[in-house]
Amino acid sequence: MSSAPPTQPWERGPRFSTALHSPLASDEWAWRKLPPAHPALLGTPHALTFRDPGDAFGAFEQRHGEPAGWYVLGGNIVAVTTWKGLSYQEQYAAVTDGAGVFPCGGMLYLSVSGPHAADLLDLLTPRRMQTLAVGQAAFIVFTTPEGTVDTEGVVLRDGEQSYQLSIGGDTQPPTWLHDAIAQFPDTRVEESPLSSFNIKGGNREAAMAALLHDDDAARLASVKPFRGIRVRTRAGADAWVVRTLIGLELWSGADGMREAYQQMAADAGTYTPCGWDVLASFRMECRDFAFYLAPLDIHRGTHLFDAGLGHLVTAAKTGPYIGAEALADPDRHVGRLWVAGLTATDPDHPERQVGDALRHAGSDQPAGYVTSAGWSPREQRQLCFVHLSPAVRPGDRVRFDDGTTWQVSTLPMR
Repeated sequence: MSSAPPTQPWERGPRFSTALHSPLASDEWAWRKLPPAHPALLGTPHALTFRDPGDAFGAFEQRHGEPAGWYVLGGNIVAVTTWKGLSYQEQYAAVTDGAGVFPCGGMLYLSVSGPHAADLLDLLTPRRMQTLAVGQAAFIVFTTPEGTVDTEGVVLRDGEQSYQLSIGGDTQPPTWLHDAIAQFPDTRVEESPLSSFNIKGGNREAAMAALLHDDDAARLASVKPFRGIRVRTRAGADAWVVRTLIGLELWSGADGMREAYQQMAADAGTYTPCGWDVLASFRMECRDFAFYLAPLDIHRGTHLFDAGLGHLVTAAKTGPYIGAEALADPDRHVGRLWVAGLTATDPDHPERQVGDALRHAGSDQPAGYVTSAGWSPREQRQLCFVHLSPAVRPGDRVRFDDGTTWQVSTLPMR
């Protein structure tokens, strides 16, 4: 029997193909819309994972009626589809010109602290955590030995030796987190008491300021993108406000969340809770950046360079991390897919479903599959994000099995 020590995950190279295929096609529970009366939602506790610190859904339900449905990813209740008492048009107006609120309690929040907190995270991602300043936030991808996406989230450095992480989608921690903890056992990793929500729309600045103590509200305008500041809510709860390119986020414990949700629910003229149906539209129409960074669009079948995420690989990073070999020589492992947009050629084309297969317009050859889809009020037709074969190029047309044809474009869609 060999006495050689086991190979650590961050020492492994690619072991299997990342050929173009839909990871959703064979598992209807990977991404699914459920009605409120579905048996899986009626148990106490739910058969599915459900997190809602601060009772966002309870507060908004009292004002706007119950959710019309729920989206589930990997057994986790991600978000409401829409609210029965709010029209799609009201929500769309909020995320464009008003203040659309998206509760994010359904995510997994982790706290990583200790003298080697940055070193532990560095084993799991191609980004360098040590370079984040205290108060700085970043989008982060955790990788596999194949250089593909393990999971994704946002990291906030809230202290010299402390980081807060939010992980969306099926809310699973990084696959090799336990290996990294074993490497740095003096680092404390635990579920964080924090939760968050974000506000999008033209009135988001004033809407967020109204939730904060006057002294902190006055500082809000000075916060740059992907930076955060410690604040107090109106009732004095400790919190962080983080600015992204397209919104403002409040991170706080359950008491701070409950206070904010109750205040927002009471002021329906300012705050509009939004579901993922309108978020899909917002993502499709976003022109500030290619807003496909979601677990449906980037996953274990997605190599970072294929998905346009090569900029997340820090060239100066010399230490080991999971996927380092595959990402150091991307030409050997990429070229299996690219992330594109689709525009319906006819305004009457139906909405597509996640995982729908595509074919070349003039043949039966597989061309890719849908990762996200939604209606565009701006374009007055359906749009999609898709993973496509490299043989399909911008300007080409592809078709679904129902015969509808769609135009291929780069992202963001203009």
